[in-house]
Amino acid sequence: MNLYTEHRGPAKYFHGREEIIDPFIRTVEHYRSFKRGTTFLIKGPPGSGKTALLYKLGEIAKDSGYKVIDNVTPIDLHDPEYMAKRLGVRYTVSYHKSVGVNLKLLHGEHGSTSTSRASVADVIKEASNDTVLILVLDEAQHLADLVSPQQVKAATTSTLNLIHNGKVGCPVFLLAGGLGTTEVALKDLGISRIEDVAKVRLGSLSMDATVAVIEDHLRHRFGMDPPPAEWVKSLAAPTHGWPHHIMCYIEAARVTLGGGTFPATHEALAETLKQGTANKETYYQTRSHGIEKKQRAILAHLFANQPSGGTVDKSDITTALEAQYTPEAAEAVFTRALKQGVLDERADGGYAIPIPSMQSWLIEEYGRDKGCDKGGRFSMER
Repeated sequence: MNLYTEHRGPAKYFHGREEIIDPFIRTVEHYRSFKRGTTFLIKGPPGSGKTALLYKLGEIAKDSGYKVIDNVTPIDLHDPEYMAKRLGVRYTVSYHKSVGVNLKLLHGEHGSTSTSRASVADVIKEASNDTVLILVLDEAQHLADLVSPQQVKAATTSTLNLIHNGKVGCPVFLLAGGLGTTEVALKDLGISRIEDVAKVRLGSLSMDATVAVIEDHLRHRFGMDPPPAEWVKSLAAPTHGWPHHIMCYIEAARVTLGGGTFPATHEALAETLKQGTANKETYYQTRSHGIEKKQRAILAHLFANQPSGGTVDKSDITTALEAQYTPEAAEAVFTRALKQGVLDERADGGYAIPIPSMQSWLIEEYGRDKGCDKGGRFSMER
């Protein structure tokens, strides 16, 4: 089995997030009472459990009798034909002949062919049939790719605004999840403000929820009934409540326990912890792909004296990078780090490394003693 096959999609055992689930339910019920809708945004770093939470909210909405459309993509928001296929609505394009007034454009012909197309909002209204419709858009940061050509941006902006402002003509919600850059992408497409109650920054799970998830895996997958307290406590501690990290250690346990066929010895636990830590570090390397060692050393230097989750101004980051690179290259490194979740914009306008243990890893692996000489200059030597 591929190491990360269980890290995306619905969680096998879901616990916690009540502080998000409850406001979501209240938001949908509030707007439904007015036969309107809006945008509900869940943003967070990679591995924070956005996809699993979107699936859970969708399941709750279905149980409430609402119509939920999973796997909506950015193209669906500007192309009515794609949206019709997504919603299961029959969509036809009608053609008609029109006589042109400008003879130069007709080039001697008697007429021209034009196309009559419904808008995406028209398709959504047709599919709603006066029931609550919830469109689930994961990886919503990719909306940033729809700023060109102009007709694509205009069509997407129109759809998003009609949904966000409750003007589709039926109660329709966009339930979107994405990285920290998602809100910027939405602003570029005309969604300048999302109500605080409908905007969530996803972080770690509580310790109680973390323990409950681990216990469920150990009990139901590996036959530990009850799960040994030593295993639960030891596996929970290094995850820091991060859903992806929980699965790093659970996947390691699957291997060391042989899916439940090997005994849960102290040696097996030690090997599980070792392999789980290696899985985490592999994940950090994946998130940092395309950022050179010297560039990682610069970032490590900037965050070395920051507390966990502490922020650094963008100007400080780009200035440090520009000491070694052109301004264009420095901006490209910053943008890559932001898009890949190595950096995340915070409410104070600064940028943080969103995963606490990733900050520790970056500093330990690429910190000043390993990537910076006595004069403060960074080198490739390790």
